[in-house]
Amino acid sequence: MKFQLNLVKSILAVAGVAAVSAVSAAPASAFSFGNIVGGDTPGDAYQNSFTFDVIDQGASVLFNISNSGNNAASEMFISQVLFDDNGYLSNAVANVGNIGTVAFSGGASDAQLPQGGNGFTTDYSFWSDNAGGNKWGIQGGETLGLSFTGNYANVVSALNTGALKLGLHVQALPKGASDSYISTISAANTEATPEPLTMLAAGAAVGFGTMFKKQRARAQKAE
Repeated sequence: MKFQLNLVKSILAVAGVAAVSAVSAAPASAFSFGNIVGGDTPGDAYQNSFTFDVIDQGASVLFNISNSGNNAASEMFISQVLFDDNGYLSNAVANVGNIGTVAFSGGASDAQLPQGGNGFTTDYSFWSDNAGGNKWGIQGGETLGLSFTGNYANVVSALNTGALKLGLHVQALPKGASDSYISTISAANTEATPEPLTMLAAGAAVGFGTMFKKQRARAQKAE
């Protein structure tokens, strides 16, 4: 009887975690940046340090732009983020869930991406609040959140075809150099990014499953 009561309690606990996870989990996709062909080369070795996720938030999408850092260029930081969106985005909001000492300003703009060209026409531009310094830029281990009204599926599809592109300007590279990058075009860039509570629910389910087996075994020995 005690085993059955504990089993019911455990099932309710798993159900509770799963319910919270179902509400909190959101589709997300991960993308990368590449060098600009024919552009400057000081930052070519660091392109893999810069990535972004796109998260579905219902009527809006959240872009998390991250700098993972690199020991060979420990001072480098993202000072500007630009969008060539072709009408997929609207109602820009900066600094949504930033990680680190990050603060950007901006919005609709025709500012040119350094080393521009390559068919990149700016519709939105965001820049760190201390122009020319790295304090509020996206340094190693930091992330900037930019939210827009937009349809998640359409945005992801446009990123994979190049109809929607992101550009970065990175400063404080070795020898005081700077460089720019553009989001890469390939469906292979997209991957599922689990939300924290989804992973929590999965872990809880495994943990409770193990507990069920142990409780059942003890109950059978006691019979």
